[in-house]
Amino acid sequence: MAFPHHLLSQSTWRSLGLGTACLVLGLGTWPMIAPFSAAQSLGIVGLTTDEGKAMTIRGMQFLGIRDVAVAASLLWLHREKDQKAMGVILTAWTLVCVTDTWIAAQGPRGFDGGAVELCGGAVAMAFVGIGLAQG
Repeated sequence: MAFPHHLLSQSTWRSLGLGTACLVLGLGTWPMIAPFSAAQSLGIVGLTTDEGKAMTIRGMQFLGIRDVAVAASLLWLHREKDQKAMGVILTAWTLVCVTDTWIAAQGPRGFDGGAVELCGGAVAMAFVGIGLAQG
């Protein structure tokens, strides 16, 4: 088997896939429930006008629903025991993680505002995705 699939057993990869799907679901639910907290974590600060607050809420809802949609797909694929498809989706989702990181790093706090953690998340997403896709 190719790297990284041979490092872990089949059931461990399935568990990692399920855990990652639940993580994505949580990350999608958070901006929908607490949009200002999620916005601050991405470096969006200084929301003082009503228009700015309304735009932030809408933007966070857009970010949240995309995560919820992909998490629902991943959970369905896990139920169907289609780990290769889960792996393909997670590997492709790495591009979303990288884009989020790039946008957060351009914020006022730069890489100090959580972008380093987002980089780690993108690497973990790619690792799990590639491992599942090889299964």
